[in-house]
Amino acid sequence: MAFVLVYGDALSPQRLAFPLLALPMLPLVALRPLPGALAYLLLWTALLHTPAAFPNDVLAPTAVFLFLLGRFLPPWSALALASVLPVAAVVPLGLYQTAVHQLFLLSCSLIPGMLLRHRDLALQREISSAADHLAYTRAVAREMHDLVAYSMSQAALRAQRAAADSTYPAEAQKEFSAIAAAAVDALHELRLVLGPLRRGQRFWPNSSLTHPDALGVDLETAVQAISDDLAASGFSVTFHSTGDSQCSRLQAATLSRVAREMGANILRHGTTYQPVTITLARRPEQVRLVMTNGVSVATSHNLPASGTGIQGMRERLAAIDGTLATLKEGDTWMASATVPLSPSSSTFPETP
Repeated sequence: MAFVLVYGDALSPQRLAFPLLALPMLPLVALRPLPGALAYLLLWTALLHTPAAFPNDVLAPTAVFLFLLGRFLPPWSALALASVLPVAAVVPLGLYQTAVHQLFLLSCSLIPGMLLRHRDLALQREISSAADHLAYTRAVAREMHDLVAYSMSQAALRAQRAAADSTYPAEAQKEFSAIAAAAVDALHELRLVLGPLRRGQRFWPNSSLTHPDALGVDLETAVQAISDDLAASGFSVTFHSTGDSQCSRLQAATLSRVAREMGANILRHGTTYQPVTITLARRPEQVRLVMTNGVSVATSHNLPASGTGIQGMRERLAAIDGTLATLKEGDTWMASATVPLSPSSSTFPETP
């Protein structure tokens, strides 16, 4: 009865046989595309040469067949096999109307299958690339931990032993204590960064790195510490802090790291013959950090320079909609970091 309603003609064994044979071939096309496609094309050829059967008897299965061809076979292979349907109707039998119907069906079913295959392959490539990147990140994190963390641990331990050695002058012991504290802090932050990477976790600005229990950043205290470090290194430093507007944990963590990089640049390229001015202005609409220092033409230190400090600061600030401006006039260098405090400017929401 269903066959009569669909095809509008009397039920016959020949007409019923082809749809019933076509249906079980469709899963075969999905599981074994090439053998399944060849089997279906043989069935199609047999249908064309059966007088009591009509091509429209397998219209719906053929539409599914063409979609599966595009989905599971390469484009040119799928197109070559699909073209057998209209060609087999025209070349030996001259069924031009049937060929036109098959071409229309081909355009409606084969192309969507091809598009789906293309999307799936692109997704697989992205997944493979992400997996390779994750493996590389883990390897780099492991090497950094094994090499850098070991050296920093040794430096901290040796500085602590020297600070406890009474044979050194009190001033030297104080310097050793400062070195040990800086090494321990740096080692702690290094492990905070490398820990999630070694475990294969995604690293976001509001992840464990900027968790309040991990950093507990107070921006003014962090900038004051950098000012003290510069002063201890022989620079004449003036630190100004104005305003009391509060920024988010993420903004404070980012600005503290930018301030640290600014301080590192002063140590690398600055001169102790000119004063250093640090200004932290916390206004209701924005927070601005400005550092001004003299530039030394010939540095007397052997501190390594990566050449990516300014770019790194720009990238950090851009993540929170902030900006970095630099200016060099004569032998004076100025760096200014600005972060907006409007609610809409927060790129990543804070977690409670």
